[in-house]
This record gives sequence, C-alpha cells and structure tokens, in this order.
Amino acid sequence: MNEEIKCKTHPDAPHGFVRNASHTEDRLVCECEYWEEPKVNEQIEKLADQAEEYAVRVTTGDWEDGLAYQDLFNQKFAELIVRECMDIARTVGNISEPDDWALDRCYEIEQRIQDRFGVEE
Repeated sequence: MNEEIKCKTHPDAPHGFVRNASHTEDRLVCECEYWEEPKVNEQIEKLADQAEEYAVRVTTGDWEDGLAYQDLFNQKFAELIVRECMDIARTVGNISEPDDWALDRCYEIEQRIQDRFGVEE
C-alpha cells in the first residue's frame, strides 16, 4: 500500500530523500519522518507560563496592547531566568558543607549576575 505521509512543517525539520528506506517501503521517504521536534526544558516552559500569566494580567488584551504584552512577556521571562541563575548560585552552598571561601564565591556569583542584569531583589 502506498500511503502518503505528510512532511513535518517545523522549520528545523530536515527534508530530503532517504534512499534505502524508500526502497524498503516502496515509496518516497523524507528525512523528516525520522526527525523529532526538540522538547522544551520543563523549567523553561514553567517560566514562560509564569511570564505569560504576568503579561496577561498587566495588559488589557486590546489589540493596541499587543506590543506592550510582548514587551512585558519578554522582560518578565528574562527576569525569571536571571532569578533562577541567582537562585542556583545562592543555593550551591547548601548542597554540602562548604567552607567560608566557597560560600563567599557563591554570594559573589549571585551578586555579579544581579548586577549584570539589573534584577532587583
């Protein structure tokens, strides 16, 4: 049976003729049939959801707010990612029994991230 299989429409999906598979299946087989869309990191997805909730809450939803919404979303999403990095730097010292030098370095890294991106506590 020569069942037609549609190509994947994702912009990163590869497209080309897979010769051996095409001979085996007696139809043209595209590379995209073996390709899977990359999965988004769950933590990134969670932060994006939080940024979206924030942007929706702050804007009115009018068409004119479309740009304001996107700006708010982008700003909040970036802020949440930076806060996650700061949190990682802050909590690294809690993993084991670090010495004072290690704790100072963790605090310094957290401060440098905060200063670099201008995130307020």
